[in-house]
Amino acid sequence: MKNKFAAASFVAVVLALGIGLPVTSVADQVVDVNMRFAGSFATNILHVDPTNGTVVDSSLINVQTKGTLGSAELRGFSGRSTVPPAEPVFNCLGVDGLFLSFEILENPLVFTFKDLSLLFAKGGSGVVCIDLLKPGITTFEIEIEFMGGRGRFEGATGVAVIKGEGEAVSRDGSFIGETGTIEGWISAPFNKSKHADED
Repeated sequence: MKNKFAAASFVAVVLALGIGLPVTSVADQVVDVNMRFAGSFATNILHVDPTNGTVVDSSLINVQTKGTLGSAELRGFSGRSTVPPAEPVFNCLGVDGLFLSFEILENPLVFTFKDLSLLFAKGGSGVVCIDLLKPGITTFEIEIEFMGGRGRFEGATGVAVIKGEGEAVSRDGSFIGETGTIEGWISAPFNKSKHADED
């Protein structure tokens, strides 16, 4: 009888303290983001802003990425300023000889991974620069914030910087091939038991 009482007491203590019990919640992990990308960028796409009815000049992004988070298709929308800078800026991004072409005002992005996990991001400040000595070549830098997602990236947070270079493919410069990097950090559960990556 004493043995049964002692065993029951031990079980009660274990349950109360949580000793040896499996953890059901998945703690977030912080992972460095180090990705490369290549793809296309189509500019001068006009659409109507539903909030005020004005015509907005925007661009569409369609690139492939690979790196620490796996391989993904990255698509996005880029709204840009149509008003040129008040004064010429000939040291865009701190590089002498680069001229500020325009500023990026909004940049929502969606990464689609092979396991069908989604990662959402929103661009903050960004600039696109041109080199007057290299016609058709652009240099750009955009700060982005990770805003959750689906699958492995549900509840994800973090920040990164997109840096790259583009080269005009079309005669009018509205269709561009681009390459670059995405570097920063991300925090997410990364529950691979439910959403294993196929890379």
